[in-house]
Amino acid sequence: MQKIIVITVENKPGVLNRVVSLLRRRNFNIDSLTVAKTIDDNFSRMTIALESDVDSSQVTKHLHKLINVIKVWDYDPDEIVLHESLFIKVNATRSSRAEVLQFADIFKCQIVGLTEKSITFQYSNSPEKIEEFIETMVPFGIKEIVRSGAIAIAKDKK
Repeated sequence: MQKIIVITVENKPGVLNRVVSLLRRRNFNIDSLTVAKTIDDNFSRMTIALESDVDSSQVTKHLHKLINVIKVWDYDPDEIVLHESLFIKVNATRSSRAEVLQFADIFKCQIVGLTEKSITFQYSNSPEKIEEFIETMVPFGIKEIVRSGAIAIAKDKK
């Protein structure tokens, strides 16, 4: 399981570079990184997925030292809802189209592109489900894949 770090930062030029440079200097490999503005345009939220063997307490300690970092959360996997988005273009000939569509329906994928030779799907779910769907599509022939990277939000406490 990946380590998920969520950071609120000032929305200024160079902040992303400083965060990534800090991780690079300390030899932390980033599995995925997503960044977007928050409701307040002055701030952005970064979701960083790191390899599971990383000491996330060290990462958060170093991130707190950066000037433009406002807040850092180091989440346990059971404390968050973690999702990714996927675009996948799959070969779909006349003979395989029905089967491809049947699998996509099981996973509740949305069709966003359709030609005589291929179907493009959009899918949003946990990284594990994304991997499962990709593996299901491999036998049909994958033409292209685009993944968004992880995004996370804390679960409400009961």
